[in-house]
Amino acid sequence: MSRSATAPPRTPPSPPPAAPPTSTQAGRFRPELHGLRGLAIGLVVLYHVWFDRVSGGVDVFLFLSSFLLVGTFLRRIDRGERTRPAAYWGRTFKRLLPPTAVVSLATLAGVYLILPPERWMPALDDAIGSLLHVENWVLIQRGVDYYAAAETGPSAFQHFWSLSIQGQVFLAWPLQIALGVLLARVLRRSVRSVLAVLFALVLVLSFAWSVHSTATQQDIAYFDTFARLWEFAAGSLLGLLLPAWEERAAERRHSRDQGRDRDQDRSRGRHRRPASAVSPWRVLAGWAGILGLVSCGLLIDVQGAFPGWIAAWPLAAAGLVLVVGTTGHRLGVDQLLATGPAKVLGDISYGLYLVHWPLLTLYLAHTGKQRAGVLDGFLLILVSLAAA
Repeated sequence: MSRSATAPPRTPPSPPPAAPPTSTQAGRFRPELHGLRGLAIGLVVLYHVWFDRVSGGVDVFLFLSSFLLVGTFLRRIDRGERTRPAAYWGRTFKRLLPPTAVVSLATLAGVYLILPPERWMPALDDAIGSLLHVENWVLIQRGVDYYAAAETGPSAFQHFWSLSIQGQVFLAWPLQIALGVLLARVLRRSVRSVLAVLFALVLVLSFAWSVHSTATQQDIAYFDTFARLWEFAAGSLLGLLLPAWEERAAERRHSRDQGRDRDQDRSRGRHRRPASAVSPWRVLAGWAGILGLVSCGLLIDVQGAFPGWIAAWPLAAAGLVLVVGTTGHRLGVDQLLATGPAKVLGDISYGLYLVHWPLLTLYLAHTGKQRAGVLDGFLLILVSLAAA
């Protein structure tokens, strides 16, 4: 009789344990972030058109932009590549400047056709400031009060203040990251720890200045780059720390699942518990973040507080959504932020922000209204979506 007929059947070898998820790496695509960005700009548009209030959406947009920027550079650093700030500037402004130029030219044409001649030269100054990403300083020099601007008619370029600050940070942050890499080599420390110290220093100094400046000269503080840097620093710190925290959490879940599998194999239980079930508290935390963001402009009187300490409200709400991350739970907020409409809104968020304000201000100037109504506001939003 052959050996194969008498030998006991061999148990197939157990497959090697699955490696912990690799989707925690810095700079990875986060569907919930993309949808969150679209939601933030959507709130900006809704609040501008119908409520004439500050929603906190712009602050979230700035916060997320720095989160993404840091992730971009961390990927390069983790691969052992040079930071190459000039290459980043080239790619970034090659992407941002063409739509800015198109919207600026179209807005100038609208100003020429609708507004009186005394508004033409200030609009031209604004267009140049927008293209050079210094519009916030142009508005400060002109003495524009963001909240009182409606009394004299706001500039059709006024919304470029935030994009100008963003552009200035896109120039400064790569240099700061390159400095952090250099200091890490000299001090023989990890790059992440050095960058965390640098960004924390910026956050503390800028936050203190923002609170003071908002209390004493809010009309300037609103457009002041230095009063806004702490929002970018907060997003940068989260971009540094969150991937590491996610990696450790993934490793803990992986170890816990392996231990649970061993216990179940020993007990030979009939029912197998699902691995790493999502905590209901995590699901609730995600929805709390969205609720906090949506309700910010309705519950807070930002008239005398932005951009001071109260701007931490929308940033904390957005940060909570990012920390919760992709749950995969059918009731998780990430499921909403990853839907088709949310993806589309995230895709067009930059263009939507660019076009909605000139359309709104020129329409109000043409009709003599102080605020859009329900129907014309709805039409303005539709036109903005189509133009974006």
